[in-house]
Amino acid sequence: MEIFIWSFLIVFMLHNLEEIITIEKWFMFTYPRVNNRIPSIAQAVITKNKVTTVKFAMTVFVFSIIASSLIFLTITTEYYFLFWGLNLFFALNIFLHPIQSLFLRCYTPGLWTTVCLILPYNIWIFYHFSISGVFTITMFMYAAIVMILLVPLFALSHIIANKWESSKESSKENSPISNINQNNPS
Repeated sequence: MEIFIWSFLIVFMLHNLEEIITIEKWFMFTYPRVNNRIPSIAQAVITKNKVTTVKFAMTVFVFSIIASSLIFLTITTEYYFLFWGLNLFFALNIFLHPIQSLFLRCYTPGLWTTVCLILPYNIWIFYHFSISGVFTITMFMYAAIVMILLVPLFALSHIIANKWESSKESSKENSPISNINQNNPS
């Protein structure tokens, strides 16, 4: 069982790596072509929180700590609902990325690893957990609670990334080097 659970982190990281590599370029080149198809509420969030590779990588880093902690707790306690809550939350990508791509009629960051890794991984683990008798309705209900609790933690990872980036920008503005450059334009 442990190999199925530990392998989650590999799939998780490869998917996030695809998103990290492609997200900023997608927002630079594809987003301007398709933004008229994006609902205004989503556009407001996108406009307010300029997506950069560094900010997105920080979000992934923070959420990876949470994911790794849940995986470790699952392995050490054998409370499989912790893993399943995390995995079900992550498995939302199976629906989100293809729907986004179909709606926007273009590639969206994370699509390829969703189709090639996340979907097969979930079929594989669901099959193995089901035949072993570990996957039960009770476990699914506890997993749903974990999944719901992950929503604010996911939002928190975005907040931390935004704060980190804004503190980095303000420290750059207040640094002696930037003050010298502002006083001595070349």
